[in-house]
Amino acid sequence: MSVEEQNLQIVKDAYAASARGEPQGFTASFTDETEIHEAPSLPYGGIHKGVQSFPSLIGKVLEHYSSLKFTKHNIIASGDNVISWGVLDLVGKKTGTPVTIPLVEIWTIVDGKTQKLEVVYGDTAAALRAADLI
Repeated sequence: MSVEEQNLQIVKDAYAASARGEPQGFTASFTDETEIHEAPSLPYGGIHKGVQSFPSLIGKVLEHYSSLKFTKHNIIASGDNVISWGVLDLVGKKTGTPVTIPLVEIWTIVDGKTQKLEVVYGDTAAALRAADLI
């Protein structure tokens, strides 16, 4: 199995664990050095470092949204990167407004460990409106 195939499998396993409601499985390849990059315009934006930051990040997201679901349309590997894209469905807690926005996740995996997970939102303004933040 090539490195790209191994990296792709790591990410597929992470998404499968998430679908089963197992956050520890989603972060199985994370380390204390892993960085999660979220859009700075969001209330939970910025860089979150380490596997221990993931539950806190999700908690911050759930302060503003009552539901979130990422539906992958495709996933590919290229070198140390695995890129998945699809749509993110959110429901604003304050407004009850549902919103669907394009989302890309870029995983950088080296030696079987996630170094960085960069989350790229197609429309942060729509997410902020749904949460009554703008």
